[in-house]
Amino acid sequence: MAVKPRTSSDASSALVTEVVAAIRSEPGEGMTALAGLLADADVAAAEVEQLLASVQESQQLTARLRRRATELEALFSTARELVRLQDVTDVLRRLVERAHELMGTDVTYLSEVENTGGDLRVRYSVGTVTPEFRDLLVPAGFGLASLVAQSREPVWVRQYTRMADAPHDAAIDAAVEREGLVSFLGVPLAVGDEVLGALFACNRFAHDFTPEQVLLLSAFADHAAAVLHSARVLADSAAARARAEAAYQELQRHLEATQVASSIHEQLTAAVMSGATVVDLVATLSDRLGRRVWAVDDAARPLDASIGARSGLPARALLADAVRESQRSGHAATVDDGRHRWLVVAILGADRVLGAIVAEDQEDAPVEDVARPTLERAAHVAALVSFKREAVSALRADRRAHLLLGLLDGATGRDAAELGAEFSASITACAVVDVRGGEGALTAAADAVGDDGLVAQRENHLIIAWGVPDATAATESVRRVISDRMRQPEVTAVVGSVADGIPSLREGVDRATRDLRFLAPLGITGATVRSEAFAPYHVLTSATPDAVARYVDDLLGPVREWDARRGTLLVETLGAYFDGGESRRAAAAALRVHTNTVQQRLERVWALLEGDWSDPEYRFRVQAAVRLETLRGRLAAEGV
Repeated sequence: MAVKPRTSSDASSALVTEVVAAIRSEPGEGMTALAGLLADADVAAAEVEQLLASVQESQQLTARLRRRATELEALFSTARELVRLQDVTDVLRRLVERAHELMGTDVTYLSEVENTGGDLRVRYSVGTVTPEFRDLLVPAGFGLASLVAQSREPVWVRQYTRMADAPHDAAIDAAVEREGLVSFLGVPLAVGDEVLGALFACNRFAHDFTPEQVLLLSAFADHAAAVLHSARVLADSAAARARAEAAYQELQRHLEATQVASSIHEQLTAAVMSGATVVDLVATLSDRLGRRVWAVDDAARPLDASIGARSGLPARALLADAVRESQRSGHAATVDDGRHRWLVVAILGADRVLGAIVAEDQEDAPVEDVARPTLERAAHVAALVSFKREAVSALRADRRAHLLLGLLDGATGRDAAELGAEFSASITACAVVDVRGGEGALTAAADAVGDDGLVAQRENHLIIAWGVPDATAATESVRRVISDRMRQPEVTAVVGSVADGIPSLREGVDRATRDLRFLAPLGITGATVRSEAFAPYHVLTSATPDAVARYVDDLLGPVREWDARRGTLLVETLGAYFDGGESRRAAAAALRVHTNTVQQRLERVWALLEGDWSDPEYRFRVQAAVRLETLRGRLAAEGV
């Protein structure tokens, strides 16, 4: 088959096709084949050179447009993700990955400003091989990152080790060296006047970055800045919504707590109007708050006598500190001993602390919302109750004190007569308490005594007329109350017996008063003692004419009667026995009788006397009575 000769038309068509193909190719491709076709077509050399130059220029323009289209597509993709911003971390990671692909560098990473000091930390990276660099912290003022943040302009270096525009940091230089990075291009992530970070493209060889690379990386940096700014705005908005919601919930809790506290306050006020006590108030608080609540006096003792002395309460020192803090602030104070917590609010009087309300803390209870304002209101109510109780107690104590003083002073009148008749049968003891200064001792003592007796104050002495089984123990209890209330540990009391109503009461009070004066020289304070302990000395200080005779009769009456009826010498024998140092032989010699006779007489004395002869105190009292009787007899004989 014969080959058809190639025509000039076919050659021209092939040349055009090759030119178009070369223009669409990457720069440099197809240029050799095109040059051959032009030579075969007998094109002039000058025209060939011009045509080839035009094709090369078209190739570069086409490649640039193609690259620009790719870049724009990447930027559009990032913009679309920015609009649909859901996961900030994912968006920024993909942004860095796209920048890495388009920049064609070895490493691309994003650093974010970490704190107010301006330190930057690597957050996202592509192409890194060392873990240290992926979390690298660049202190403010050091390294290329700080230079980008401070200048707010793109910065690049051909060789990092030769960078002199920013101070080097040893840790940063070491991380860069381990990563093998040489050239850097950094652009700022800025929104308005604030720099949020920097975006970097790096190579592991020396490289001069082109303006196109700077612009491309800057475009990605702008998107990254928009992502970070949007994330912060969204976070601030979410935080603002959360704060608003929290404030609303707090307001709602406060309103609910206020309503509950007001309801409890109304209930407490109603209880006060019906005559409730402070103990009743804390019982109501305990029921409404769902926890244990106590009322204590100013000495931290529970007012409710039915509970343990300090069951469940904090230590006295901790409680005292909390009461003082509450007194200063006017609000409830918190006590925490490491195991338990309490709320303590002081009950304040006009010039002193009347006591406190103590509530235990519970982990699942709204302590701050309900308990605190409720307890503070309850303390005000308790103070009013205490004022009322003290006023009533003071009036009652004043009236009863007036009547008791009237009885002691021999007053007459219907009230005195009725009270005297009533107490003539029930009074069994008296007590005198020494108090020095201060107010409130009479009221405190009257409250402690209650209906068991009467209390009056005469100068620095409180006088108590008792009708109790154990007057010594009862007086000691009152003495402690007064000592705590007056802050006077040296308060002293003397208890005396009352044998036959009001006359004996007057004598017992006078005797106890003298005994108090006798205690001071002995150095006895802060105690309760029985007046009977001073019996031998009463006759020495008494102004009563028959004091000695009564004392002797109380102790030696049966012995004297025996001597009077039988004509014996028992009292004389006792005197000789004591003079002889309680020696029977010495007594027999002094009386000029046999020792057996002395023994028989002493046995008779022991049988007649009711005391315990083995008690040295009792023997001393008997000896004092014998000597007084002997002295009285001798003086009477000399007078005759």
